[in-house]
Amino acid sequence: MITTEEDNDEDPPLNPPAMERVLRRAFCLAAVVCRSFIDEPDNEHCANLQAAMKSWLHDMGAEQELELWEADCIHAPLGSLEPQIRTNASWLSEGLGILAWALNLHDLAPHDECIDPQEVSNELDFLHPEAAELFHEAELRNTEETESESDKALAIHWRLRQFQLDGRPINFGEFAKTAWFGPLNIEEVALVDGDLSINRQPLSKASAEHVSIAMSTARERHRAFNWLLGHEEVYSQVDTST
Repeated sequence: MITTEEDNDEDPPLNPPAMERVLRRAFCLAAVVCRSFIDEPDNEHCANLQAAMKSWLHDMGAEQELELWEADCIHAPLGSLEPQIRTNASWLSEGLGILAWALNLHDLAPHDECIDPQEVSNELDFLHPEAAELFHEAELRNTEETESESDKALAIHWRLRQFQLDGRPINFGEFAKTAWFGPLNIEEVALVDGDLSINRQPLSKASAEHVSIAMSTARERHRAFNWLLGHEEVYSQVDTST
């Protein structure tokens, strides 16, 4: 981020969430993602799932972690969600994957692959009473590991955003070493012909659809990492600028 003379000399101190809050936030994300996929009126299975998630969040003490729009989404009558709300809710799955990783419950997915929300939710014992045991068993990864992966998420997000702005290929591997705002950490990030790999192709040759999906994935993962590091108290308000 470029600073000016008017900016404060020191950034405000970070306030990373404790393990218990990370777990409650993960529970909320799992519920909102699930709700985005079951917006079918007059469907008994969907109705049962909606009722179950409300009860489960209450039992897990996670209701307090819901943001207003998330609570509205979960409690909305089936069939009433606006398309954009459903889309926004479904993309929370990428942040869910990051929080599950931070809790040592799931591996990180490659930057150009979407996570499987059902697989991650299963790791959280979603909708099962056994999930309460995670408050005693889960353990956050150390700050150094989280910061390292966060740096990679930022670098990937920056590259995708820059490509959307100018459409130019670059040797990302070399650029990362000498970037004026770097060096950038892209250790073990997949590259093809020196540039970011998207669906096994260099970024400039990937389809617009694959690039768009990768961009949304990068943004949501960047948000989750920044929240884990304590950049913002409210999850949806986390800054993902590059």
